[in-house]
Amino acid sequence: MSTQSSHASAVAYLKAREAFEQAEKAKKQAEAELKLAFATEGIDFTVVDGQMVKVVEGERTNYDAETLRDLISAPLYKKVTKATVDGKKFQSAIDMGSIKPEVVDAITSVTPYTQVRVTDVAKDKASTDTATVKVA
Repeated sequence: MSTQSSHASAVAYLKAREAFEQAEKAKKQAEAELKLAFATEGIDFTVVDGQMVKVVEGERTNYDAETLRDLISAPLYKKVTKATVDGKKFQSAIDMGSIKPEVVDAITSVTPYTQVRVTDVAKDKASTDTATVKVA
């Protein structure tokens, strides 16, 4: 991969992002049309260029943990569920002094990451200038 300027790389990224979004829309439309065609023809698969295209019915199971809590014993509930920390509520408790700094230090780890974020910029404020921004 060749090295490009940050502006050229950002332009390439935005074009690829737009192409990806358009491809996702086209795929969604094609999938809807495929399902309709299969239903109309009474089939659930076809073979195209050596590849089987098949419509598969599936299910995702969801659970109501609050109702479950009322229906089984506390020890069993603890075994079959996961507890997680709500970051916003945890930070609020820290800010109010309910959680001591040593507790925060003992249970908190930070994992650095990098991501590309795209936001719309008002045309009158848009420029081709670049800036370095640290993303937390």
